[in-house]
Amino acid sequence: MYMEIPEITASQLEVMQKICFDPEMSVFSQCSVKPTDPLKEAAEAVQAMKDSEYLCTLGFLREITADHKERIDQLAKDTDRNWRVFQVTAMGRAMFGITTSSVPN
Repeated sequence: MYMEIPEITASQLEVMQKICFDPEMSVFSQCSVKPTDPLKEAAEAVQAMKDSEYLCTLGFLREITADHKERIDQLAKDTDRNWRVFQVTAMGRAMFGITTSSVPN
């Protein structure tokens, strides 16, 4: 019986590096697209949502939208968009943060 090793895409790697390379960034939000959004931006936003969902399934990110429900609901009302909030997990930081040292090798 073989177990498949999960893979990540370049865009998923970029998300994890961006989060882990910034020591003050452990939480980020994403919003839904609107029909009036430019096609390129909408496509990028949809891909970013898919990337975040996949990184959650791997345990590198955790969705914490419910923890901020009141603020998210107000933001949704103000912007007419749905919002989701994600947090990097300890495993995500360990897997991708190891390369963030400012000390030369």
